[in-house]
Amino acid sequence: MSSTAVREAAVQLVKTLQKFPQERIKHLVSFRDSQLERFKPIAGLETTGTDSTKKPTLSDIKDIINRTSGPLGLQKDLLKKVQEALPQEQFTAQTIEEQNKSLNNIMSNKYKTYYDVGNKLYEPQGNPLYYKRLLDEIEGKTKETFFTALRTVVFGK
Repeated sequence: MSSTAVREAAVQLVKTLQKFPQERIKHLVSFRDSQLERFKPIAGLETTGTDSTKKPTLSDIKDIINRTSGPLGLQKDLLKKVQEALPQEQFTAQTIEEQNKSLNNIMSNKYKTYYDVGNKLYEPQGNPLYYKRLLDEIEGKTKETFFTALRTVVFGK
């Protein structure tokens, strides 16, 4: 496979990743952002948001380890183990296209509609409002007070 085919496939994957919605719950690392950071260099695109306070990327760490004989006072045998443990990513156009297809399936909720579970799972008989309360709490619509939480614990609803 040629490098242009890999680059074109990576460009398509980056375009799909840019359409991917932001996560509703903020985590330390965002899936979308980490994958964009991973595939933009392969696609030949510039990474955005390079400020001096940003944490070093995996490629920066690899570069530091490869340039020095013993960074940060690491012993040579430990350094060798670290270099062997670092992932060596070798992409082909086919693997990137498979990832793009998987990402499109996730974005279109293909498997949610294919394996529809119905209301039995979403509204269990024992506590039919359980998932609704969880989603409302996550989205910030309602705030559960101490007394409503106590009522839920005591009565189960």
